[in-house]
Amino acid sequence: MDLETLESILDEFNYIGLFLWLWLGVFGAPIPNEVIVMTIGFASSTDVLISPYAFITVYLGIVGALTTCYLLGRLLGKPLLKWMKQKKRKNHSLEKAIRFMNKYHTFSLPLSYFLPGFRNIVPFLYGLSKLSYKKFALLSYSAALVWVTGVFFLGYWFGEEIDSNQIVIEEVVIVALAILIVFTVLMVWKRKKRRAKAHSE
Repeated sequence: MDLETLESILDEFNYIGLFLWLWLGVFGAPIPNEVIVMTIGFASSTDVLISPYAFITVYLGIVGALTTCYLLGRLLGKPLLKWMKQKKRKNHSLEKAIRFMNKYHTFSLPLSYFLPGFRNIVPFLYGLSKLSYKKFALLSYSAALVWVTGVFFLGYWFGEEIDSNQIVIEEVVIVALAILIVFTVLMVWKRKKRRAKAHSE
């Protein structure tokens, strides 16, 4: 995605078009999310976008995509799962995602967004497994905020100077940070749950 494409979306649809591109584009766009978000970050350092609006739009678009995947799993999970198993490539991705979930359990949800092969399918599978929306939102949205912040500001500060190798390194750093944040959120949530249980008794 280049600045000309971004400017054409903004000229025609404003920030709503940008939101829709991020929300629906992840299901069919051939451009990696990292490239899109970094381009938007870079554009925010110029006169093309207003930084706060761009960041909020990016985050809401990503959250919208994650929520859609979750709801598809929760509402249409079984028919979609059957269809995916009939497609060789999708079935392979499905099997990898299931192994990933079995290995990391609940942590696989926040971690999935940092791994391009899992970021859409894992929320779908957790929707299929009927994970509560409250728990899904807590884990998924917090991880998305960390990811969006890291990638957006990489584009904002470094723009076109970042090559693919640097992106991989920065992604690893962001993953480590995400693990720390998610672990902290889980500890706080469990502590509150224990306190609520103690009060009820």
